[in-house]
Amino acid sequence: MKNQKPKDITYQKIAWTIRNFRTLKTNTRHNSDVFTIGDCNWKVVVYRGRKDGKFLAIYLHVADASSLPSGWSVYADFTLTVVNQFSREKSAKRDIKHKFSSANNAVNRGYASFMPLTVLEHESNGFIFNDKCIVEVEFYVVKPDGFDLSHLIYPSLPKESEQVPANEPKADDDHGDLVEFKDLGRIEKPFIPLLEEVCSWHPSLMECKNNRSRRFTEWAFNSLGRVLQFLRDNKWKDMNDEACEQLQNLWEELEMSRLDLTWLEPRVKSALKMKGYEEKAEKVKKLRENLVALEREMKELKEKLGDSEQSVEMIRKDLMNVEEGFEEKDLEAEIGYGKP
Repeated sequence: MKNQKPKDITYQKIAWTIRNFRTLKTNTRHNSDVFTIGDCNWKVVVYRGRKDGKFLAIYLHVADASSLPSGWSVYADFTLTVVNQFSREKSAKRDIKHKFSSANNAVNRGYASFMPLTVLEHESNGFIFNDKCIVEVEFYVVKPDGFDLSHLIYPSLPKESEQVPANEPKADDDHGDLVEFKDLGRIEKPFIPLLEEVCSWHPSLMECKNNRSRRFTEWAFNSLGRVLQFLRDNKWKDMNDEACEQLQNLWEELEMSRLDLTWLEPRVKSALKMKGYEEKAEKVKKLRENLVALEREMKELKEKLGDSEQSVEMIRKDLMNVEEGFEEKDLEAEIGYGKP
């Protein structure tokens, strides 16, 4: 990331053609090439199958977020689009205004449920053609820090019924597993006991509903519920590479909610460190076995050495007793008879 302030731009557009789309692994991050707009490096991230594998997720990321200088921030007004290759007028679009910042890791923005895969991948809808999906990002404004953000809005997840194109029947809005929760909106029922518990421990979570839209609050708390459910349902031994990747995806989505997650982050980070744990555990096990074997061998050698030391001491005493009054003679010399 360049250290100078980003340039103001009025309009630029990039397009990313994703080939062999239907072969993409479900719920796995796929990155576009890095591109530069307004002196900032960006990339588009998609997941084919988020939220139980039923939705396309799209995010705009600052590409080199780890190298951002302290205090860096830039405001962007942009649109994410999945192009309808039969009729551009029927393309799926989502508008976003967001302040990207190195503070609080606010370096990405997007939608976890941009559109249902059933709509996206239906052959007659025109979003996938010759197994190609085209994602566009249209930048209307990219500005450096130091301007009025009072009009800034945060993206919220549209309901499924609002994401279905006009030529498709609307999704049934009566899911049956969504319930009202503490004036925060409709939350997936399995998450309610978990959210009630953490909200009692951390009342500041309820401040999310202040100055936030109902849809945003619903999305934020459902995202939190998914992370809590994952942590509850998985044991340390379950955290293989695939599970770590799943938790990483859930956590990245939850971080965009800007909830106070300082109480949860240490546990999530600890769980994510389990990646490669089995290999490390096997190595530790072998090293411990080697250490035990060497210590056992060293103990046996010490015991033998102790026995040898005792034998040496006994022989030394016997030698002293025998040497007492013993005059060593040269047996080859003559005895003689006292020659003067």
